[in-house]
Parts: sequence; C-alpha cells; structure tokens
Amino acid sequence: MIREDIMERLVCFSDEEINNLNGFVGIDKSIFISEQSNVVDADKLLKANQQFAVRKHARFCEYPKHRHNYLEFMYVYGGEMVTIIDDQEIVIKQGELLLLNQNIEHAIKYTNENDIIFNFIIKPEFLEFLSGMAEEQNEVFSFIFDALYSYDNKGEYLIFKVSNNEIVRNHIEAIITNIYQQQLNHSFTLKLLVGLLLTELMNNPHLIETYESNNYNKLVVISILKYITLNYQEGSLSVLAKQIHQPDYKICKLIKEHTGSTFKQLIQEERLKAAANLLKTTSLPIVEIMQEVGYENITYFYKIFKEKFKITPSIYRNHNLR
Repeated sequence: MIREDIMERLVCFSDEEINNLNGFVGIDKSIFISEQSNVVDADKLLKANQQFAVRKHARFCEYPKHRHNYLEFMYVYGGEMVTIIDDQEIVIKQGELLLLNQNIEHAIKYTNENDIIFNFIIKPEFLEFLSGMAEEQNEVFSFIFDALYSYDNKGEYLIFKVSNNEIVRNHIEAIITNIYQQQLNHSFTLKLLVGLLLTELMNNPHLIETYESNNYNKLVVISILKYITLNYQEGSLSVLAKQIHQPDYKICKLIKEHTGSTFKQLIQEERLKAAANLLKTTSLPIVEIMQEVGYENITYFYKIFKEKFKITPSIYRNHNLR
C-alpha cells in the first residue's frame, strides 16, 4: 500500500484540476515542444538530469490528440481511463497498464474525481540498463524491447491486463513511494524497481491483451508468442495455424523474422524454462518434470537440458533448490 501521506498528495486536487472544475479548462502548452506542436517534451516535465518521473494525470478535462518524445506508462490506480488511438476508444480499467512509445498519437477522454491515473514519464536512455538486465532475453522480452526502441516512426502501444496481478501492483506502488520519499541510493533503487516491474510484465505475455502499431504482422506475432507461452507442453504448428487463421509457412516466416528462432526452438525454450523452474521450486522426480513439460525421452531431455544450461538437471537442482 502507498503511504497515506503520499497518497493524499497524489489524489488531492491540483491547481490545474481546480481550474478545470471552475471552468477555466485549458491545456498547458508550456510542456509542449512549441506552441504549434502536439508533441509533449520530456525536458519540460523533468528536472535537469532527471530521466524518470511519475505525475498524476489531471482530471476534469479532455486531453486532445498528442504525442511524446519519451516513453509513457499509464497506470489506472482507481476508476478507469478512456484513450483514443487510431479513432478507436480503448478502455483501461482499474489495475491495468498502458505502455505508449514515442510515436503513438492519442487522446484521453474526460476523467472524473474517481479516475486516479499515474503517468510514468521515461526517457529512453533510462531503460538502457534493460539490455543487460536479464540473464536471458526471451522472445517476449525482445519483442517489448523492440517496441520501446522503435525508431521507424510507427506508433505502438501495449495494454497489460494485470488488475489481478498483485506483484505488478506492489512494484508500481513501490516505485511511486520511492519517488516521493527519496532515500539513499534512490536512483539505483528506482532502476531496480522498474526492472522488476518490466520483468514481471515480460514474464506474463498472456496478460498482453492488445498490441497495435498499424502493423498486422506484429499483431500476429504477439498472438503466436502468447500461444507458445500457454501451450508449450503440447503446442503444435498445425493447431496454432487453425487458431489464428494463418498458414503454417507464414507463421514460420514471421517467427523467424521477429525472434530469429523457429517454432520448434521457441517451444523447446519454454519447456526448458518450465523444467528449470520446477527443478528449483519442487521436489518432483526429474522423470515427472520431463513429462510435465512435454518430453517423453529421458536421454533426449538430458541432452537438450545440458546443451542449454551446461549442466545436468540433477546438478542444476542441487545448485538452485530453494
């Protein structure tokens, strides 16, 4: 939970909100690159040398179409938010998270008193540490990383349906607390917390409800990755093809283009990750773990496990058993 004194600072009416309630509705153009521009400038929102901040979204007004020269997470702490992208209304509900890249043009409809929304303003350089954060950058990590650093002028966004994920909520509340109650090693702690949040999101691709970039192929890819994550035990290319209404050859081509791997390799990667997790967190016999993740041949399982982790499953368990 966010501390009560911090929460009071976040939910109380700001001067801008009071003006909106009194009928003096207007958008603060001082935060834009110029009076004529619709691009919000990170340098107008952040202090010198600051790369990350959290702001409360101003209520009681509509926000017209605009873009940013930074990345933005929008987290709905209470109520809901309706944003318009490509002339479509998208409802982000309490506990859900919207990620926007630098190029996506969007508008936000009127919000009332109960709609508490936090904007996480992130300069791209703040996330440079992501490239070395994970021991292994899985396919979903790479896919989201590509969305974060898209320089092809295509607007992209991701919606995370994480309202029931307590870990995500705890990380976000810890980030907000860290910013409003700065302590020793504040910058390091903040990066760590953001890293933990992104890791949790990346480890749950099935929670990515929507992906949009005016690029149909990327939408298909996220469907493929979600299928693999949820069906790695018995997943098959033919079943996937029927499920997403795409021919086998196109699926194989898209997977290779976007991940550098084959369908079989992605399935194997998910199976081995699941096996490693079971070795660390359970006392199940290795044969049962092998069967649980989708393998039947113990010799083959040992072979591919050792190729990936450089040690046998039994040694891996001894090194990592919790």
